[in-house]
Amino acid sequence: MTEVSALHQELVTVDGLEDFLLRTLDRLRGDVILPFPQIIGPLLLLKRASDQPDFLHLPEDCRWNSVLDGGPDRLGESLNRALAALEANNSALRDLFHHVDFNDPKQDRHVLAELVGSVSELSLSDDVLEFPDVVGRAFDRLLMRSASAVGAKGSESFTPRTVCQLMAELVDPQPGQSIADPHAGSGGMLLSATQYVTEHGGNQTDLFLYGQEKNGTAWLTGRLNLLLHGLINHVVAHSDSLIDPLQRGAYELAQFDRVLTAPPFSLNYSRHGMRYPERMRYGWVPEGGKKADLMFVQSVLSVLRPDGTGAVVVPQGVLFRSGVEGQIRRGLIEDDRLEAVIGIGSNVFYNTGIPACILVLKGARGRPVDRRGTVLFINAEHEVSVGRSKNRLDAQHIAKIVDAFLGRRDVPGFARVVSLKELRDNDFNLNIRRYVDVVPPSEPLLDIGAALTGGVPWREVESQAAPFNAFGIDLDELLLPDRPGYRRFPSAGYEATSARIPDLASAQQQAFLAGAREWWRGHKELVSQLASAGFVPADVRSQLEASLCQELIPLGLLDRYQLLGAVASWWAEHEDDLQALSAYGFPGVVRRWSSLAKDRSRLPERSQPGEEAGFVLSVLGNDLYRRIEHLVSDECQNLVDTYLRWGQRYATSMADLEERYHTAANRLRNRMAALGYF
Repeated sequence: MTEVSALHQELVTVDGLEDFLLRTLDRLRGDVILPFPQIIGPLLLLKRASDQPDFLHLPEDCRWNSVLDGGPDRLGESLNRALAALEANNSALRDLFHHVDFNDPKQDRHVLAELVGSVSELSLSDDVLEFPDVVGRAFDRLLMRSASAVGAKGSESFTPRTVCQLMAELVDPQPGQSIADPHAGSGGMLLSATQYVTEHGGNQTDLFLYGQEKNGTAWLTGRLNLLLHGLINHVVAHSDSLIDPLQRGAYELAQFDRVLTAPPFSLNYSRHGMRYPERMRYGWVPEGGKKADLMFVQSVLSVLRPDGTGAVVVPQGVLFRSGVEGQIRRGLIEDDRLEAVIGIGSNVFYNTGIPACILVLKGARGRPVDRRGTVLFINAEHEVSVGRSKNRLDAQHIAKIVDAFLGRRDVPGFARVVSLKELRDNDFNLNIRRYVDVVPPSEPLLDIGAALTGGVPWREVESQAAPFNAFGIDLDELLLPDRPGYRRFPSAGYEATSARIPDLASAQQQAFLAGAREWWRGHKELVSQLASAGFVPADVRSQLEASLCQELIPLGLLDRYQLLGAVASWWAEHEDDLQALSAYGFPGVVRRWSSLAKDRSRLPERSQPGEEAGFVLSVLGNDLYRRIEHLVSDECQNLVDTYLRWGQRYATSMADLEERYHTAANRLRNRMAALGYF
C-alpha cells in the first residue's frame, strides 16, 4: 500500500474494527451458542484471505463471494468447504479447523446468515487497513473483553497484555532468535515478543515462534490470533508441555533462545507418561498436591539454550513453601539460574486474585560474571492502577519495573540485589517482603512535649523539609518560632495557612513546567524522525526519556520514575498515532485524527506542508506536558497534606484543651450566677 493511496481513502482502524465487532456481538447476543471469538475468528481469517490474495493461498472458488453464492440454505456447508480448502492449501494451518463446524444443527441459520452478512460489509485488504495487524489487534481486544466478561472460570488462557509486554521487555528477544511459550493460550506472549522486536528495528519474520497449548479452545483462538496478526510461519502444538514437551528431531528436547510463559497456577500433575523426566533435575513436588508450579519452572529451565533467558509467572507461594519446593529453590539458586524475582501484586489476572510474581531465569551459561551469586528482588505490588474488579499493570508501572531490572541497583522500598550468602542464611526463602519491604513509613511517635504544651516539634518538620525546599518554600513562612526545638502555627490557623502553600510553590512550579515546555521545543524533532526511514521507535523513545530526565531531575520536583512513567503512558496512549507517523508522515496522523475525532473543529482546515507537522507536534507535546503538569500538581498537594497532618497532630495541645475547659466553665458559672443560682 503506497502512502499516497493510504491518504486518499477511508482506512479501517483498530478502534473502528473493534467497535464494529462489538456492535455485531451486541446485535447477536443471546443467539450465539459458541463463544463469539471462536465463531468470528475463522470468518475474519477467511475474509482476510479472500480480500488479500497474497495473505494466504485460497482457491478462487472458495473465496468469500463464492461462499455467499451458495445461498443462505447452504451457508454453513459453504463455509466449512472454504475453511477446509484454506487449511489444505496452507501447511501452516494444518488441523486448525478440525473442530470448527458452521453446519452444526445447534446453530441458528438465521443468526449465522446475519453474522456472515455483517462480515461481508468489511473490506480487509491491505489497501484499506490502516496497519497490517489491524485485524489481529481488534481480534485480540475482543479476546480481552471476552476474558473479562466470563470471569475466572473461562479466562485461564488469557494473560493481560501489559503483563505480556513486561515479560517481553524482561527477556529482550532479538531478531533471528527462537521464542517459545509452553502455555501459549491466546498467543499474547508470542505477540508481545514480536512487537518488541519490531519496535526495536527488527522484523517479525526474522523470529521463530513456538508454542504449546493443551486446551483445545485456547489453542484454536491463539493460533487464529497469531494468523490474523500476520504471523503465518509459527508452530503451536496442541499438547501438554509438561507431559510432552516440544522435540528437536526424534529423541532430543527442543531448545530456545527465549521462553516467556504464564502457566496455570497450582495444578495437579502426574509423573506417569511424562517424557524427558530429566527436566526435573532439582526435585519432584508430591503428586496430587496442586503445586506443580515449580515443575513448570524446571521445564522452562530445561529448554533454555545455554545463553538463553526465560520468564515465568508463578503464584508467590512458590517463593517460600517448604519441603521439596525449598530444595528446588536451593538447587536453581546455587546453580545460578535465577536472575530476578519480581512481585506484581494481586488481582491483576482475570482468573485469580492471588498475588503473582515473575521469575527471570537464565540458561546454564547465561549470567555475566558481575551478576553471578546474586538475585535481584523487585517489589512492584503497588505498581498497579486499582480498578473496581481488577487491578491494571499500566505503561508507567512497566517502565519503572524494567528500569530497575536493567539498572540492577538498589532502590529503597522497591528493588534490591541480594547475595547468595543472604539467601542461604534465610534457608532460600524468597519471600519478596523479606528483602524489599514496601510498607510505608509509619507516623513518628507523638511528641509528648508538643501534645502537652503545644507547638510543632522541629525534628519532625525537618525530616520532611526536602519537598518543601524543592518547591522553594521556606518553612519559616508556615511555622513561627517558639521555644527551643519547637515551632508554632500562625494565628490564622493551620488550615488557612495550608491554603497558602500552592501560591508559595507557584514560582518554582511554573519554572519547572517552563523547563518541560523548553525541553519539548528542543527535542520534538526526535518525534519527527519517526517519519523518516531508518529511525527505530524504541531508540526515539529512549532518547526522549534520557533527555527529559537529564533536564528536569536537577530541578527537584519529580524523580526519575515519575518522568519515565509520564513518557511511557504518553507513548502508549499515542502508539497508533506514532505508527501512523512512521507509515504515512504527518499528513497521515492528521487524517487519522480527523476520522476519529468527534469534534473536528479542533483540526486545521487545510493540510499544507508544514502545517501538519506543527499541529501534530503541538498536540503530542501538549498531552505530554499535561501529564507532567498533573504529576507536579500531585506533588504540591502532597505538601498541603503533610502540613495538614502536622496540624491534626499538634494544633490542639493538652494545655489548649484545659484552657478551653476553664473558659467554658467560667462562662457557665457566670451564666448561672446571672440567673440567681449563686
